[in-house]
Amino acid sequence: MIKEPKKILIIHLGTLGDLMLSRPALLSIRKYFKKSEIHFLGKPHLIALIKKELDIKEIFNIEGRLFLNFFAGSADFLKIYDLVILFARYKRPQWNIIFEKAPTWFIQTIPSENNIHIALYQKNQLSQYGIKGISQFIPLSFSSSISMSKADYFIHPGSGSITKNWLPQYFTKVIAEFSSLKPGLIVGPADEEIAEEILFFLENQYPRLYKKIIILKNLSLLELALIMQQGIFYLGNDSGISHLAAALGIPTFVIFGPTDAKIWQPWGKKVITFTSKTSCAPCSDEKRRNCKQRICLEDIKPEEVVEGIRRVIKAVA
Repeated sequence: MIKEPKKILIIHLGTLGDLMLSRPALLSIRKYFKKSEIHFLGKPHLIALIKKELDIKEIFNIEGRLFLNFFAGSADFLKIYDLVILFARYKRPQWNIIFEKAPTWFIQTIPSENNIHIALYQKNQLSQYGIKGISQFIPLSFSSSISMSKADYFIHPGSGSITKNWLPQYFTKVIAEFSSLKPGLIVGPADEEIAEEILFFLENQYPRLYKKIIILKNLSLLELALIMQQGIFYLGNDSGISHLAAALGIPTFVIFGPTDAKIWQPWGKKVITFTSKTSCAPCSDEKRRNCKQRICLEDIKPEEVVEGIRRVIKAVA
């Protein structure tokens, strides 16, 4: 039995998708250390999503002065913590100062060998410290007394890389198949080009449906979460927003072309992935960045996606 620390500092260096995939580990830590005061060093706009469920007392900005102290060789503030838990992809030499200042657990977020799902990989590491991982999915939920959107379902056509984006004409065909519903098109700063292509196809091929579409542009993640949790389903690429949708517990459908669903599948209640049958998929990050053909994404046809969505939605209904 591990003695319960009075104060814990959790450091998480990941993006939105990384953080959502760490939720099983983070919830397991909170479940085990029920009375500990937890502080969190990360990206505040991401940590705000899990602040309530983890009962986080204080959030520090990973890009602020506090984090720069690590590189300056001054991390005396760590002495106030009984335990530091560091989530990162690699154990960098400059972070040794953390281990010198306070008892520290290191959780590698991404497996070195591509043969295990990220959530399970982190769960296995926690077990080495005597913490049993949670076994059931716990939805991320937010209370809201008002309906913030009239959209019935949501589509996010972008991702952190255009090499992971499904074809805009394929998204358009899916939208057309659910013409009785109002689609919510999620558009972030990096998604404008692909969103414009979808809107172009809709306006020219399905003008009535074009008038129904609801644009959700440049919302905060908290605003987006409040809206999406009311949706019938969500469709997107391998992206942080897809991980957020899955975390909310709504039926989530994700296109995996060059990336590996066995490693990166979102953690959720009902998550369906569509993967390519091409021999080159999934591929390495280097091959993905240099690929110009995107045949793995072309291989995933809209008819297959529509059928998958209808089958699940019918079962849920």
